[in-house]
Amino acid sequence: MNGHYRRPAPHMMLPSSALRTNLWLALALAATPAVWADDFISNATGASSLAQMQAAPMTTEATVAAEPAKDGEMPFDLSADNISYDVSGNKVTAKGDGMKQVHVKSERGQVWADQIDYDLAANKVFAVGNVKFENEDKTTLLVERLELTGDMQQGALEHLRLRVPMLGEIAQAGTATVSGTEYTMTDVAYSPCKECIGDRKPWSISSDKVVYRKDHGDMTYKNAVMDVYGVPVMYLPWFRHPLGDAKPTNGLLPPRLGRSDQLGENITLSGYVFSPGENADYTIRNRLMSERGSQFMLERRQNTLTTTSEIDASYLNDTGTGDTRNHLRVEAQKDFTPTRRIGINGEIASDNTYLSEYFDRLDPYLASTVYGEDAGEQHYAALSMMRFQDLNPDVDTDQTAQVYPHLQLDRWFVPSFGGQAELMADVVNIHREDGIRSRRFTGGAEYTRPFMLDDGSKLTLGASSRMDFYMIDNGATNGTITRGLPEATAMWEKPYISPGGYHTIAPQVLAAYSPRGGNNDDKVPNEDSVSYELDTSNLFETSRFAGMDRVETGPRLIYGFDNRWGSPDHTDYRLFVGQSLRQFDDSTLPESGGHATNDSDWVGLVEVNPYNWLKFNNRFRLDNATFNPRRMDTSMQLGQRDGLYLRISHSYLDGGEEELSSEFRVPLTDQLAFRGHTRDDLANKTLLESQGGLVWTRDCYEIEAMVRRRGYSNGDLQPGTDYVVNLRLLTLGKE
Repeated sequence: MNGHYRRPAPHMMLPSSALRTNLWLALALAATPAVWADDFISNATGASSLAQMQAAPMTTEATVAAEPAKDGEMPFDLSADNISYDVSGNKVTAKGDGMKQVHVKSERGQVWADQIDYDLAANKVFAVGNVKFENEDKTTLLVERLELTGDMQQGALEHLRLRVPMLGEIAQAGTATVSGTEYTMTDVAYSPCKECIGDRKPWSISSDKVVYRKDHGDMTYKNAVMDVYGVPVMYLPWFRHPLGDAKPTNGLLPPRLGRSDQLGENITLSGYVFSPGENADYTIRNRLMSERGSQFMLERRQNTLTTTSEIDASYLNDTGTGDTRNHLRVEAQKDFTPTRRIGINGEIASDNTYLSEYFDRLDPYLASTVYGEDAGEQHYAALSMMRFQDLNPDVDTDQTAQVYPHLQLDRWFVPSFGGQAELMADVVNIHREDGIRSRRFTGGAEYTRPFMLDDGSKLTLGASSRMDFYMIDNGATNGTITRGLPEATAMWEKPYISPGGYHTIAPQVLAAYSPRGGNNDDKVPNEDSVSYELDTSNLFETSRFAGMDRVETGPRLIYGFDNRWGSPDHTDYRLFVGQSLRQFDDSTLPESGGHATNDSDWVGLVEVNPYNWLKFNNRFRLDNATFNPRRMDTSMQLGQRDGLYLRISHSYLDGGEEELSSEFRVPLTDQLAFRGHTRDDLANKTLLESQGGLVWTRDCYEIEAMVRRRGYSNGDLQPGTDYVVNLRLLTLGKE
């Protein structure tokens, strides 16, 4: 047509053949002068929010303003059976044929309607008849009457239903107003429940006024009433909750019901509050117990750009014992720079059994720390103070060690001739009300340098020197003690990879030498090195003691073989075996360290994880001569937590503890599952804890009924049985 378009005759009908054309082209044919329609969806900033509202499909009216599109752009595609134009050429009408609706599509969403009119003079789009809007995240809007401004930021709706992805239809309302992404609705009935008894849903919330904030994903109610199968059970003057499993914002949390031999019948009522001004949230709980009275619990969490804090406290006037019982936990940190901070991690309890009796905690002690630290690529400095509360009722608290204070300094250098050098200092003061008090000053230097050899192996040479200075009071030997600890090391390692890359063998050998001695029990106090454990995680450490008061000395040779089968990003199978050898006896080491035979126990690791539903892990320590188990930590997992699931863990220590625990979930139907866990002390043939029960999950609620048996004793806490019922209303948030 040589670039000239003939203007269609008034009301000329295009063929009824599901013709697909572009609206910008239709407007070009109709417009005099030409007016280009803006992208109806991509420029409608409220479309995403608008799509949250729904109503039953029926004859509707939608008014939406559009702005002119940029010349030459394609705003959206229009598919219709019939397209016509009025006499003035300022109105385009697209209609369906009764079987197929008019369809408008863009990158931001789609619109279906029986008829769509575009008025060029008013610059508005009208959608009439079973209007349906779907945005890019599949949120859908069906509305009986809709009026919106051109930017889709403000308007009014009548007789709507709200439907969101994953949850479906969750609310109905009489009227609503729209302001950006916020919808204010009146005469609202909220319920995600799809199954009903007659017209009564398992639970619902009716409210005079509800505000739905799409960008926050929450709903706020005023003057609301909660119904259970149509029966009002609770009045809520103000209530807010998120949609789905997000963390609650403001409002009530699901109650917990139970019965215990120790506590009697009990119910826990909870509320959650978010304070935007403080950028903090609070959880308040009140546990009412027939045998112990009322327990008040408070949690507070706050995060800012430079600070984080969390407070957890509880208070109980125990009517069973007549005592006032409480506990307090505080965690707070202030960041001055990304690497410089101060903080506190503290916890105290009123007595030894309060936490185990009311919170099922078996902590041997509570630690509180105040600290400040500064770290960088070449330095680290920390100053801290620690206080311990021993929860063992048989321990004299005056003999519990307290750390006032502890200073750590480290500085790393990269010399011009290669390698890495480190200078360190450590100062600690141990205080007791009754017992040994000591102060230790430690300084040292270390140099290491790696070498890559021609055969592809790596050799790392190192040398270090350390000096300790002790000042001791109230000990077997009072006064000052000094000791020097020089040491030289050489580490060799080389990986061997199979042709296909599936199997890798990596042998490692460490040789260490230092003069014998330095662990005089009569002179040097042992405060931080009481624990000694040899396993795969510390086999190649030159000293496996937990602290610095005890050291391993003399000539030593450590070797191990690491076998891995799998791909670079996933290990299907793994086997590691290693051992430590020494030239001389060392009476300060435990038997597992090889003080009697100069050879340590064999340590190893077995991992099996070929499928995502099968995991097996075993860490072992075997006698160096007989290969009898000295320690075994084994765990096996079958299945996934949301389906059939079983996890078994076994821990064994020769001459010590042996414990077996399990966790399981067995789906009985699509909605009913049996789950629980057990924990047994096999050495003393005692059931520590066992819990099992049924979990019934419907589309809008979950009920958990559990029986828990506690078989251990701890001070005043005796074995007992608890019965617990937890009710969770789904879509109201998850703790």
